[in-house]
Amino acid sequence: MNIQQIAKLANVSPSTVSKVMNGNDKDISEATRARVLRVISENNYVPYSRFLKKEGLQQRVIGILLEKGFPYHCQITYTVNETASKQEYSVAAYTFSDDDSRLSAFEEIMRLNPSGVIVYSSQDIDENMNASNVVYITDTKDFATPKKNTFYFSKSDSGCMAAEYLLSAGHRQISYISDSVGKAMLQGIEEYLRNSSGASLSSCFISDSEEEISKFGLLQCVNDQVSAVICGSPALACRAAAYAVSIGMRIPEDISIISIGDSEILDNLFGGITCVSFPVKEMSAAAANFILSQNQPKSHSQTQHIFHSRVTERHSIAPPLLKRTGGKIIAVGSMNMDVTLEVNSIPIEGETQIAESIITLPGGKGANQAIGVGKLGGQVSMIGRLGTDPDGRALYKNLTDNGVNVDGVEFDPISSSGKAFIYIDSEGENTIVVYRGANSGLNHRQLERYNFLFAGAKYCLLSLEISTEAVTSTIELCRKHGVKVLLKPSAVEKIDETLLKYVDYFIPNERELQKIIPGELSIEEKAELLLEKGVNTVIVTLGKHGCYLKNRCFSEYFPAAPFTAVDTTGGADSFISALAVCMSEGADLIYSVMFAAYAAGITVTRYGVQEALPSRKTMDIYKNDIQRQYQKYKEKNK
Repeated sequence: MNIQQIAKLANVSPSTVSKVMNGNDKDISEATRARVLRVISENNYVPYSRFLKKEGLQQRVIGILLEKGFPYHCQITYTVNETASKQEYSVAAYTFSDDDSRLSAFEEIMRLNPSGVIVYSSQDIDENMNASNVVYITDTKDFATPKKNTFYFSKSDSGCMAAEYLLSAGHRQISYISDSVGKAMLQGIEEYLRNSSGASLSSCFISDSEEEISKFGLLQCVNDQVSAVICGSPALACRAAAYAVSIGMRIPEDISIISIGDSEILDNLFGGITCVSFPVKEMSAAAANFILSQNQPKSHSQTQHIFHSRVTERHSIAPPLLKRTGGKIIAVGSMNMDVTLEVNSIPIEGETQIAESIITLPGGKGANQAIGVGKLGGQVSMIGRLGTDPDGRALYKNLTDNGVNVDGVEFDPISSSGKAFIYIDSEGENTIVVYRGANSGLNHRQLERYNFLFAGAKYCLLSLEISTEAVTSTIELCRKHGVKVLLKPSAVEKIDETLLKYVDYFIPNERELQKIIPGELSIEEKAELLLEKGVNTVIVTLGKHGCYLKNRCFSEYFPAAPFTAVDTTGGADSFISALAVCMSEGADLIYSVMFAAYAAGITVTRYGVQEALPSRKTMDIYKNDIQRQYQKYKEKNK
């Protein structure tokens, strides 16, 4: 834009514009002068800086001054630019590395005669400068004074918030790991813990040396002596989480992790890591809006404003588990996305039914049983296969969210994740159609890769929705490591009888038992035949009629728990996982069966499977009822 265009917009001659610009405007009315200056300002016309300074006119530019390597450089620049562009302002960003370059960079910005400058610093640019258009954003409340425009948050308060969040989840033994920048957060953590009863900072490690952090810090702060760790940065949170997993700890079941500061990687790493998010974006937008408002008539003012961090929850924090004596459990089987259709009655051949509702939820025998163990506080590892589709990611996350070690889970780049189509009638009974998908790819090579998971395990939960090859390999690994097998013969027309002699607990329902041993024999007679084929113990689940137990010592019917079923889909999986957890903790078979019956009973009162499986806290509500039933049985069989 040139002087002629300015003159045209102001409806004056070019000589009048020149007089105004050069200060020779004594013969020009105040109204005309003001109109010319307004047009010059609105069109960002910059003939030379002497004139701009003389008249107090500014370019439509907001300057940003940040230290090199500052972690929130992009976030501040993007937010200020987004805010400024809405009013057709541009942004000029400069960086500095020391005191001299900071002042030099500031002088460079000021040569542009910007509308204002946003500075992220804990120090003045120039202590003698009181520029009304300089706005500081900083992470310490000590910097805010009546002489400066300051937008700030407190890192100390962020540390306090992290400690408070962990204590509210029940943690009392907490550690802290950080670099030297994290000393401010440590003050907040220590202050909060001092004022809280029964809580302490069990260990603290601060170092700028990556070697020292790897060699000493992680070992000191991530161990079974603490239930939670606060990390002074997202990078350290990633390292702490990776180290925890490498030594066999589960997040958040064995250890909870919270980061002070956020990063995109925390959203996906190990199912997501909870963090205290700094209010950088909010501060940046507020600072930009303040500068823009200062350029309005009669808007010159100074301000100090505090912003507060907030907790972003990503499931890396859980109440600390009680110490248990339960042994390791492995689940090998299918992982599916379940599509549940509620109908009046199960469709028969040639019949069309109208579904009352449809629900899509995570499922699959293997995943159901693994999550059943995890929710009851057991130590469980899952071995299986998922697709790389959204269903696969959702299934994987649900495992990690429920305390399952997913070291043995792999993603298949070719096949989609498995699906199960479930029909539930008005009585709560169901039929299921399964599409194996990626589950079919589970084979002996994958199982051999995770051979180490079987070492020291007590029980393996195995279902037949996977290939015969995978079933055979699993049983061979269990024999090698002395692991007892609990087999659920689902989705099978016929079972390889040579495998039965290696099955410790064979747990079919009535329909599955009929497929394996067809004919008019009674349940007791069929169970006896299975024992003759080598099975150690047979437990036939009978829905609302309870279950039947048969081995060389017992032949006993047990009643179902006193609950009304609305969806029986997950009853058997709940029974099996609860049976394994209870036995792994040292309970005898009879008590474990009763415990499992209550777990199954609770599950069938809820829709779905994995979300319907009971937690240990829920099971503890019925602890006395189970104990009374057990004592009655003991007295009856003296």
